[in-house]
Amino acid sequence: MGCRAPSAPAPTQTASVQIVSASDAATVTDVRIPCQSIGGHLWYRIIVPRSAAGEQLPVLYLLHGGFGNPVDIQAHTDAVKQAVAHRLIVVTPDVGQSWYTNARHRQNARWEDAVAYDLVRDVESRFPALKGREHRGLAGVSMSGYGAVKLALKHPELYGYAASMAGAFDVTRRWPNILNPAQSWNEWMIFGFRAGTRRNEDVFAILPQAKSLQSVRWFLSCGSEDHFAADNRKLATLLHQRGAQVETFEAPGKHDWGPWNKALPELFRTAEESLR
Repeated sequence: MGCRAPSAPAPTQTASVQIVSASDAATVTDVRIPCQSIGGHLWYRIIVPRSAAGEQLPVLYLLHGGFGNPVDIQAHTDAVKQAVAHRLIVVTPDVGQSWYTNARHRQNARWEDAVAYDLVRDVESRFPALKGREHRGLAGVSMSGYGAVKLALKHPELYGYAASMAGAFDVTRRWPNILNPAQSWNEWMIFGFRAGTRRNEDVFAILPQAKSLQSVRWFLSCGSEDHFAADNRKLATLLHQRGAQVETFEAPGKHDWGPWNKALPELFRTAEESLR
């Protein structure tokens, strides 16, 4: 299951599980697991709708965006309500500013492996999750919209559904930002300094060689005035041209939670249809 950095030390502590809230509708739990891919502990928050004994549910990995975390997702969306309404387990891992990528120039920062392999394995062993790609989906916003699409392009054998809201698909092609050098340095450390290595994580470079696009159901949304709107429309067009099943949703607004929350009910609807 995925590559592992040979220098990554095995975490010494055990997993911890803490219930955040519980109701007749759903239980919200924080889990921290030893994760060799990152040389430490991986934290994720999981929403599990109340289910009958022996019942298993599909899983939607609802990834957080830049400068966000699992709490941020729950605070800015009605994720619990949507999870209950659509009978989906919803999982949000905490990945920092990793761009869901195995970093080129950092040790113990194999975040693609952590999310695609370590996280999935733990969720499916610990909670009543249906197994198999047809019951497993990804979704995200901005940084994690990029991450959801990239992971589904690279691992169609793992996911049957992928959704992006205002995906930041330009990240591997950005010029240095003199107003925010720390951000540029972080992106270089993750994706590499050379254009050739950065292309390996560019969704527009991956897509032409990607296999099994038709086996994944895609959902793309973006605010009509978002600075990422052109790239999102371009990606939808390219997926259509490759014969993929793509649904799009565009709401008025810029790069903020306004248009994203307008798209969220459609995202969950299509996720339920796909993952059941």
